[in-house]
Amino acid sequence: MKPQRFIRILTDIESQEVEQLYRRGPNNRIGKRAHAIRLSAMGYTVTHIAEILGCNRQSIHNWFDLFEAQGYQGLYEKPRSGRPVTATVDYRTQLVEAIKTNPRKMGYPFTVWTLTRIRAHMAREMRILLSESRVRQIMKEEGLVFKRPKHTLAQKRDKDAFAEVQDILEKVKKSPWNPVPSKNFIQWEYEIQNR
Repeated sequence: MKPQRFIRILTDIESQEVEQLYRRGPNNRIGKRAHAIRLSAMGYTVTHIAEILGCNRQSIHNWFDLFEAQGYQGLYEKPRSGRPVTATVDYRTQLVEAIKTNPRKMGYPFTVWTLTRIRAHMAREMRILLSESRVRQIMKEEGLVFKRPKHTLAQKRDKDAFAEVQDILEKVKKSPWNPVPSKNFIQWEYEIQNR
């Protein structure tokens, strides 16, 4: 049977740093690694730590190696290589400008941007088609939101007649409510009393 591996004895400063990363780390992955170091320092075996954290033993050994080589800095993630960013700074700038511009001024037959329309516009302009979720994410990062348009017929109504009706309405609102009973109401009330 192999001897159990534990993390080396932590200094007071290392212990404080690990505790702080565990409690208020920049993300859950770093907090999980700090938790593994913390548990090992408390005497938990790698097997128990793997069960508690729901990860494999090799990951815990890797975290121990990084911590022992680099200290608490070893718990942070290193930049990874991968696909280059599609939404460049230029794409973001043009997206923000397009959303803030009325589509009619750009030659479109509509007045309101939708997610589908803005994606199609950006694909035509930049030759980059992003997913709806990615465009939403960029908009959120830029502080932009789609709002439902409010359709009114204000431009179609007669302004003078509208103002006149508004004046009448205000006078009616300010006058006391004194309904005049109609002839049918009086007859109905009389029939009810004489039953």
